[in-house]
Order: sequence, then C-alpha cells, then structure tokens
Amino acid sequence: MGAMGAGRGKEPGVLQCFPFLPTLCRAMSHQILLLLAVLTQGLATSQQGDKVPCEMVDKQVSCQGLGLLHVPSMLPRDIEALDLSGNQLRSILASPLGFYVALRHLDLSTNEISFIQTGVFQALPHLEHLNLARNRLAAGTMLSTPGLGPLPRVTSLDLSGNSLYSGLVERLLGEAPALRALSLAENSLTRLARHTFWGTPALERLDLHSNVLMDIEDGAFEALPHLAHLNLSRNSLTCISDFSLQQLRVLDLSCNSIEAFQTAPEPRAEYQLAWLDLRENKLLHFPDLAALPSLIYLNVSNNLIRLPAGPPQGGEGIHAPSEGWSALPFSNPSRNASSHPLSQLLNLDLSYNEIELVPEGFLEPLTSLRFLNLSRNCLRGFAVLRAGFLPCLVHLDVSHNALVTLALASRALGSLRTLLLQDNALQDLPPYTFAGLASLQRLNLQGNRVRPCGGPGEPGALGCVAFSGLSSLRILNLVDNEMERLRAGAFLHTPLTELDLSANPGLDVVTGALAGLEASLEVLALQGNGLAVLQVDLPCFSCLKRLNLAENRLSRLPAWTQAVSLEVLDLRNNSFSLLPGSAMGGLEPSLRRLYLQGNPLSCCGNGWLAAQLHQGRVDVDGTQDLTCRFGSQEEVALSHVRPEDCEKGGLKNVNLIIILTFALVSAILLTTLATCCCVRRQKFGQQYKA
Repeated sequence: MGAMGAGRGKEPGVLQCFPFLPTLCRAMSHQILLLLAVLTQGLATSQQGDKVPCEMVDKQVSCQGLGLLHVPSMLPRDIEALDLSGNQLRSILASPLGFYVALRHLDLSTNEISFIQTGVFQALPHLEHLNLARNRLAAGTMLSTPGLGPLPRVTSLDLSGNSLYSGLVERLLGEAPALRALSLAENSLTRLARHTFWGTPALERLDLHSNVLMDIEDGAFEALPHLAHLNLSRNSLTCISDFSLQQLRVLDLSCNSIEAFQTAPEPRAEYQLAWLDLRENKLLHFPDLAALPSLIYLNVSNNLIRLPAGPPQGGEGIHAPSEGWSALPFSNPSRNASSHPLSQLLNLDLSYNEIELVPEGFLEPLTSLRFLNLSRNCLRGFAVLRAGFLPCLVHLDVSHNALVTLALASRALGSLRTLLLQDNALQDLPPYTFAGLASLQRLNLQGNRVRPCGGPGEPGALGCVAFSGLSSLRILNLVDNEMERLRAGAFLHTPLTELDLSANPGLDVVTGALAGLEASLEVLALQGNGLAVLQVDLPCFSCLKRLNLAENRLSRLPAWTQAVSLEVLDLRNNSFSLLPGSAMGGLEPSLRRLYLQGNPLSCCGNGWLAAQLHQGRVDVDGTQDLTCRFGSQEEVALSHVRPEDCEKGGLKNVNLIIILTFALVSAILLTTLATCCCVRRQKFGQQYKA
C-alpha cells in the first residue's frame, strides 16, 4: 500500500514505468491524422458527387432528365424554381428538400415517387406551384401516409397520371385553401363523393379528363363556389340531369356516353355557362339549353341527333323533355328572337350526326351566330328563304351530305364569307344561286355536278350556274364536277385569286374562258383534265404565283418572254421532251420550284433545264428521279448528263450527215458520168452506121 502511495507521489515517473507510450502516442496521432484525412477526402468526394450538372438561370434551376435518385442537396438555398422532372426519384424527404425554403415552383413530374414524407411541403412556406404528374402515388407506402398534408399557399397542383382511384384522392388532398387549379386527369377515378373537394374551397379550374367516372354524387361541387372551368371529357358518364353549376363558364363533357343533358328546373341564379362541349356522345336529341342565356360555343358533333320536322302535336311543350324540344330555337314562336336563350351563340357544330332536315325556323333566332357546321349529316336539301337570315354568319359548312337542292334567298346571309358545299350531289342549280351572297369570298363545290355559265350575255347551258359578276369572290373550287366545257367569260368581273378546275377529264377550256382574271389570279390548277393544248395565254397573268398543269398531255408551253411572278410550276406526268430557254427564260427571276417527274425529257436540247439543275437557281423537285433519254436509248438521270455527252452525239450526227452528203454527191456524179457515156456511145453508133 505504501509502495502504491509512493508511486502516486512520483507522477513524472509514470512514463518511466511505460517506456513504449511515446511510440504508441506518435503512432496513434498518425492514425488519427490519416483517419481525418480520409474522412475529409470522403466528405469532399461526397460533396463533389452531390454536385449534379443542373442548369441555373437567375433563381431557376433545371435538373430535368439527369437520372437522379435523390433530390440534390448542394443547390443554392435561395432558389425559387426547381425542375426535377424526368428522373428516377422514388421518395421525397424533408431533408434535403426542406433546405430550399424560398421555392415557389416545384416540378417532380415523370418520376417513380411512391412515398412522400409527412409535412415535407409544409417546410416550403412559399410554395405555389406543385407538379406531381406521372408518378406512382397510388402504390407502395403512399397508402399508409396521411397524404400531401396542408398546402397553405399552393395555387396549382397536378396529380395526373398516378393511377389514383376513388377514396385515395380524398386522403391525398389535405387543406389547400389557396388552390385554384387542380388536375386529376388520366387516373382511375370511378366516382366523385360529396366531400372530395371540401379542402379546396378556392378552386377555379378542375381537370378530370381520361378517368372512368360513372357517378358524380349530388353536391360534389357545392364546396367550390368559384369553379369556372370543369373538364370531364373522356369518362363514362351516361346522363347529365339537374345541372346546377350556375358559376361555371366552361364545361367539357366530350367523349363520354351521355344520352341526355338537362339543367335544373328551377336554378337559384342565372347560369354563366359560355362554352359547352358535348361532342362524341350518344345524344339522340338536341340538348336542353333553355336556361343557358350566356352560351356562345356549343359543340354537339359526333352524336346521334335528329331534328324533328315540326312542333309536337297536341300543344307546345307536352312532350318536350322526352323529345328534346325545350331548347330548340323554334320551340316558342311567341318568344322574341333577341331574347332567346341561344341568341348569344357564336359557334354551333352539328357535324357527324343523323340530321335529315333542318326545320323551318330552327336557325332563325340565332342572330349572333358566326360559325355553323352541318357537315357529314344526311341532308338532301338546304334552304335560306328569308332576307336578313343569320345576319352575322361568316362560315357555313354543309359539306359531305347528300344535297340535291340549294336555295339561297337574295340579301340573306349578308356576312357570309366561306361556304363549303363539297362532296354533295348538287346539279341543275338556279343560275344566280350565289349572286345574292354579297360578302362571299370562298366557295368550295368540289365533287358536285355544277356547270359554269358563260359570261354576261352569253347563251348558257340549261342548269348552268353563273360565276361572273361575283365581286367579292376570291377562292373557287370546281374540282371533280364532270365539266365538259368552260365557256368564254365564265369569270368576268369576279376577281378570283385562286381557281381550281382539276379532275374534270375532257374539259374544253375555250379561248377567253379565263378572261378578266389576268390582274388578280394567283393560283390556277388544271390538273388531270387530259389537256393536249393549252388555250390560255398564261404570260398575261401577271400575278400568277402557282400553276398546276400536272397529269395532262401537254408538250408545249407558251413563251414567257417577260418577267412574271410565277413561283411554283407543276408539269408532272405530261408529254414534255424539251423546255427551251426561249420559252422559259422569263420565269428565271421568280421561279422557285419546278415539278417535272413523269415526262419523256430529252437529255440534249434542254440547256435551260440543265442550267437550273447545276446552278441551283430553281429547286427541281425529285432531282434524283428526274430522267431523260438519248434518242431511243435507256433512261439516265438528267443530273448526270454532261455537255460533252450531247457534243459527242452532235459530232456523230455531223459525221453521218457528211457521209450521206458525200454518198449523195458521188451518186449524182456517177449517174451524170454514166449518162454522158451513154449519149456519146449513141452518137458514135449513129456516125458509124452512116
């Protein structure tokens, strides 16, 4: 014990008792320094590895499509926008995302996110726009989480493409008092419950397209007093009854299976709906729109609608709900047209239905209508019999029907600019069918049997239609009308800029048929008419920019000896062998594209064309396929022809001519010599006999 006490009294002697300690301390210090160096290097390497090649402009950072597995942690803390879309993120944790407290825009779309830590977005007090589209929010541990949590300042949220189903949405959506735009599109929702949107009272835009919605519980939208845009397209809805969203302005119900659309019988306030899309449904009747005074756009195309021929028998409105009469424009004859619920309508699309007849007065109350589409129905006749009818209409499409008759009253359709009548069965129309359309600019009659009359004072064929004197008309399409003859002056005093007369095989375009168009025509098409001779003085058309003469039998063109405006010339599938510079030279300043495939071009004598190919002044379309012939030899690529090839051919021709000339002269000399010999022999014989 004393020894131990003595030992304590000599503290400096401790090292003497353990002589190996200095060496151990030095070794440990080296090890510690080495460990620190390794840790420092590892930390530096970790930090260096965390530096991803994101792009930063001002306070906006884009890390899009970099294959990231985690949210990067070494970005500037004051960034306001972060794009992490198109990566491989699987979870979103409070660290490191919570470091970026200044974030306003966060894009996490197109990842593999299935887990979001509770309260992660609460740590971002300024977050306004959050995009979680195309992730896996319906899978994995997301099911056991309390959802996205409160989103106090978020104004737009995109949850589309996450395979979300009914019931899960309510768990995901927490309190979002400032949310104005929400997308739940492209999910697997089958119904909307009454309480689905209770946490989003400020919602203005809601997108639910491409789900499987079959049922919307009563009051599902009552918690959304500011909802203005609602997209329910591409779902499985079959009926809209008691529609009562007075505040709604835009409603898209396209691509469902809706058979009926009815508003609530006694709305609490006036409806604000201005845009309604019901295309591609199963409507049998015109929808009930009597309570929608603000409607300006209505699309009911691609349905099964048939319009009734007249009011129901036995009193007005008795069978209105079942027969779809309550909203028809003529359902109440005593109603003033200007006060009709559809009097503000600007655009009405009734195409792709089964309408056989437009009832008299059906369209008359639509005094503001500007665009009307009745194409692809079963109409056999269309008549406008009253002056002042549809005074604002500028576009009327009645194409692809079975029209046989067309009657347009004078001073009707006063604002009409475009009239589409292609692919009907119109023929033998009254001569002045289009004369009363004072504003008409574009007329399409392709695929009918319309025959133009001649100019004013010319005797017209029975049933022909006058196209002269239409001072507003600019574009006329008469393709495939089985026209046989285009008479002189057919378009006098009609300043057309575009005229298409193609696909009328055997058409005889007489001299002067296009007279009066020299100063206005910019586009002329005569394709596929079998023309062998062109009786149109084309160089006189100073404004012509595009000329289509393809698929005829032409072999010559008039000479463009003066500069014109022609930019595109189509001569495909004709009989041209030569395009001499004497005829084409005037086109050089303006011509930009020339189509020549399918012509028996000669390899020699086409110096003008060869110059265009080699100098690139004109784009000769399909140069690789453009071929020519040396006499009767096989076809070769015109671009491969060299000047010496033609010179050799010319030299051969000269040699042949010389040989033939020598032979001819020799034959003449021999004949003369033989004749002289015969004469001398005869004289000698006579002298001998004497």
